[in-house]
Amino acid sequence: MYKISVVLISVVVLAFCACTVKMRNVLMTPRLEEPGVVKIYFDKEGDLYPPEVHLSPYYFYLQHLRKQEKGWKKNPGYATVEESLTRADSLSKAYIRQKYQLTGPDSIRLFLRLQQTLRKNYVARIEKLMEDNNHKQVVVFIHGFNDPQPDAYYFSLRRSINEKLKGKVAFVEVYWDGLTDMGDNPIVASIWGKARPNSAKVGLGLRNVLNKLHEQTSLTIITHSLGASVATHALFNPLRWPKTFQEKLDEEYRSAKIATPQQKNITLAMLAPAIPGITTFNYINNTVPEKSPLHLKRLIIGYNHFDYAVTKGGLFARSFGSTALGADAKKEVDKTFNVLKEKAPNTTCTGIDFSYSDTTKLFKQKGHGVMFYEQSCQYAAFLKAVFD
Repeated sequence: MYKISVVLISVVVLAFCACTVKMRNVLMTPRLEEPGVVKIYFDKEGDLYPPEVHLSPYYFYLQHLRKQEKGWKKNPGYATVEESLTRADSLSKAYIRQKYQLTGPDSIRLFLRLQQTLRKNYVARIEKLMEDNNHKQVVVFIHGFNDPQPDAYYFSLRRSINEKLKGKVAFVEVYWDGLTDMGDNPIVASIWGKARPNSAKVGLGLRNVLNKLHEQTSLTIITHSLGASVATHALFNPLRWPKTFQEKLDEEYRSAKIATPQQKNITLAMLAPAIPGITTFNYINNTVPEKSPLHLKRLIIGYNHFDYAVTKGGLFARSFGSTALGADAKKEVDKTFNVLKEKAPNTTCTGIDFSYSDTTKLFKQKGHGVMFYEQSCQYAAFLKAVFD
């Protein structure tokens, strides 16, 4: 019994060390600009990075060590754009003042004005892409948690969609702080519980961009894994969080003041959505301003009964932060569609079963990455449901 206790204590200590020694936040760096694509970067608070500024990871690592040494349980400013630009990085602060013509001594006001300017610039770039393509269609990609470099997935998705649509589409790639396990086991790294609330904040940040696009824009959002949470928070207010966090979300991020997107043609397509279905879409009519219509024309859910991540090993899809929708646990997909029939009857709902990698159903599709879904025999049906 003594030996077992020692082993258990050792495991706990190792897990604690793995969680505290390494920095888990994803710090965004500007990607290579590509034709037909706008790349948007969000920190864990849903604030936008200036795309021209490369924030120093060294500063954040020092903050991480300082937090550890002082025994801080919480440091809200850690790994945020605001903390870096307004308090730590005088060179970047001077640069953005000149770049965006922002003056005045108030650093907080400076940051708020920077965010307004960045949103305006991103919207202008997206609308310019639509004008260049002579088309009103925008496709937004949103990656999941523990995916610090989704660039290759995004490239592959763009390629397959361009082949189908003949290139007449403007792409928006969202990069957000979904944390990273840095090569450790995600369970030991303890990032899932922290990435989920990040997704809600990022969703509000994205909403504040999408709601400024013209209402005649045809908006298609394609998500993977926890990106589904980002997307749903961008479209409406899913009030499914614990009370304390929900109150904080409403107060600090002013969700009641950020209008939900009002485009007349919105499609939401999710691959392996790492969210609950019923308790999320129960709130689909919780829009801003209150009772304003959400024109969600199509909802496509790519689910998988064997995906190791959303099934959580096949046992815990409904526990430890429900991922029941992506796993279709206890027929969560059909139950979610029934919710939509009642609350949003004009939404066309389609489920695509990715559980098997081929039509013979001899090979279970257990992978979670986007590439496994793209290689599936069901991927063509998914694209057809999204775009036809």
